[in-house]
Amino acid sequence: MINLLIAGYHGFGNCGDEAILLAMTTNIRAMAPDVEITALSYNPEFTKSEYKVKAVQRFNVAEVLKTIASSDIVLSGGGTLLQDGTSTRSLIYYLAIIKTAKLLKKRVMLYANGIGPVNGRLNRHLVKAVVNTVDMITLREKLSENDLRSIGVSKPNIIVTADPAFTLKSVSDEQADKFLETEGVPRDKQLVGISVRAWSRAFGGEEYLDKMAQVCDRLIESGKNVVFVPMEYPKDLEVSKRVISKMEKRAYLIENRYNPPQIMGIVGRLDLMISMRLHTLIFAAVKNVPMLGIIYDPKVEYYLKVLEMPEAGDVRSEHLDVDRIVRRAKDIFADMEHYKAILKKNADVMMDKANENDRLLNEQLDIIRQNQ
Repeated sequence: MINLLIAGYHGFGNCGDEAILLAMTTNIRAMAPDVEITALSYNPEFTKSEYKVKAVQRFNVAEVLKTIASSDIVLSGGGTLLQDGTSTRSLIYYLAIIKTAKLLKKRVMLYANGIGPVNGRLNRHLVKAVVNTVDMITLREKLSENDLRSIGVSKPNIIVTADPAFTLKSVSDEQADKFLETEGVPRDKQLVGISVRAWSRAFGGEEYLDKMAQVCDRLIESGKNVVFVPMEYPKDLEVSKRVISKMEKRAYLIENRYNPPQIMGIVGRLDLMISMRLHTLIFAAVKNVPMLGIIYDPKVEYYLKVLEMPEAGDVRSEHLDVDRIVRRAKDIFADMEHYKAILKKNADVMMDKANENDRLLNEQLDIIRQNQ
């Protein structure tokens, strides 16, 4: 039996990060039944029950060290873990896990990571020193490869794949329809999904929330129903309610908490997705729902480009343009099959790239098998 440890941002209630963990554990089990999985988690009991894996409290230093010591391979991922945009402390945490694993002579793989920003001079030095010691690196964006190379990471080979969530399966349409019915969302008109998040660094402060309220009102006036789809619970629920409170028309809100396959199923019943959240866009791509992405982070910009889907504005550097967003939404509705065809072609490529993460992981597992 091979003991595998997943070190990521799990157990915090973020549907995107939970989608990554579910995809990873599902795919690893299917590929390698001789692997026993343990995950670091903020909420170990939730992680154990939800994914049927072992779980360790991520802030229990003694337990984390013990788990690393008993592991054969440590996966750092997925998601954007190696960055100091949130805090240097977060960066040091993940680097310390990698460094400890290598000191204990464990194999380490950066699995579908996002990288950056890493701005601090000392932080960049630490990333270079630590990451150059790992055994395999796969990244979910080309931008992350550029960041790692600019930092000075040159070994092992860096392979750009895609986010593991592209391999996730959703619940059935029938189940998703029941969730929409439970939430009181009517199906008498075309549905536009809205996924927003709080972002303190937005250009113009919280003005983007006012603009989104105006966009939603305009879409409703044009004959659509609008439904808000929170991804991080309860944070996105709260910011969705704030946008709704600014609206003049009636919108709908997914208020209950759902797991990633359920949220993906709900997204799959929409006609258009307008989202700040990366994984809502990925869910839409998997379900072939055309999208407009609101850029707040390079990862969102990257995936809009590779999927060849239009953007609804960049809150890093500009005010949202209500007229432009509504016009682009109407363009999509007017040429829906064209957008669906483009999205299907590009999403299929991303799904294949996401599967590459597991093929490369299996090469590492084979090395361990040969040495056992």
